[in-house]
Amino acid sequence: MRKAKTKTELISVSAKCFSAVVIALFSSLFFARPCYAEKLNVSGISKWLEPAVIRSLNAVWSEIPNEPGIDKEGTLILVASRLFTGYDVKIKNKIGGEPVVFFNVIDELITPEIKLNLPELRDYSLEWFQNDIEGLEKKIFDLIKDLPQSALTWADEALHDEIEKLINERLPGWDFSQQIYISQNATLINITFRPSSKMILAIKPSLYSHTLPVMIRSDLEAKLIPAFSPLIGVPVKWAENHKSEIEKFAREYLEERHSVENLRADVNINFSPDTVSNLEARVDSRDFMFQMWVSAYAGIEGRYPELGAFFGFRPEWKFHPEIYAELVLELEDFKLTHRWGGRVELFENFWAGIENQWPDNKYFFRLQYSPVKIRRPFALWRYSPELEVHEAALGYKIDEHMSIEIYYYSGGDDKLGLRGTWNL
Repeated sequence: MRKAKTKTELISVSAKCFSAVVIALFSSLFFARPCYAEKLNVSGISKWLEPAVIRSLNAVWSEIPNEPGIDKEGTLILVASRLFTGYDVKIKNKIGGEPVVFFNVIDELITPEIKLNLPELRDYSLEWFQNDIEGLEKKIFDLIKDLPQSALTWADEALHDEIEKLINERLPGWDFSQQIYISQNATLINITFRPSSKMILAIKPSLYSHTLPVMIRSDLEAKLIPAFSPLIGVPVKWAENHKSEIEKFAREYLEERHSVENLRADVNINFSPDTVSNLEARVDSRDFMFQMWVSAYAGIEGRYPELGAFFGFRPEWKFHPEIYAELVLELEDFKLTHRWGGRVELFENFWAGIENQWPDNKYFFRLQYSPVKIRRPFALWRYSPELEVHEAALGYKIDEHMSIEIYYYSGGDDKLGLRGTWNL
């Protein structure tokens, strides 16, 4: 049996048949971009090959002197027959004075095998990739099924460009390499995929909530990191193409956690693909709200560290009304203050309500602005007409746990100071 030859070996054998001039012309087949207009028409080859073949023929045609005694068309046929192996080249008629070059296959057609080598992906990223390349083998096969085997020795660059168009449509951000193996009775084309230079190197989850304690939010954030490890190393453009699937996976993943499921929380996800990709999740219970914190004061005499807890119930009505109870325990003498009240969300993150406080047994008006995200300012104002007392705070959320604020209380000697809060 004849020993299998690679594409490079076949090109080397063919090259011995050319003169130095023909070799120079051959190099212009796919790399040169001539500045003159195309003059020739071709027939009998695949549409995707026509531009490259016409460029090459024009390069040859323009170099042949148009002088008496020189068979310009015969020279073109001779050179084209040697350049485009696998075809018999003829000029059968003319249109507008220019030749029409006809290509007829003379080699036996060998059914090619297309092999797609998948990249090293895991879990859902591998599943998405397999879905994206479904039918790609047939598309590539349709490109070359009518191409004689020996033509792959000169059509490989044009084939690469055509496959690149198919891959860019389906797999943005992925590069590929193409290897062509030729033997006497077989043709194998290997396509190997690799990510482009801009890949996802890390996922940074951020989970925000008005209704979940920070300790639960931190635990959920920590669980999101390994859940999204299959995205590490994939192209950013490809991840952007699957943004909806990524957000759906994150939403379903969080909804299956017991802490979210038990609170009947709504989950909203926003994924921003980049080298360090941001995954923002908003998780809020439709029914309940729970918060805990520890506060300490500076610059105000007689105010001691406090431990606080907030419980709320939220009926599904307009303006998100909420019935709540708030407990504040002074850690110096363990004095307990508890409040019961109701409030409505007039607009996003801004509440207005009224509450009663014990042991004073007096009512307070309460306005509060509390954004869900960190590194944002917040504000609180409480006023009791009966006690004629104002309480106000203007602060800043440093991170998920810590905030600091300027605190004002009109009922004491030292009315203005600082308060630091650690959210649990």
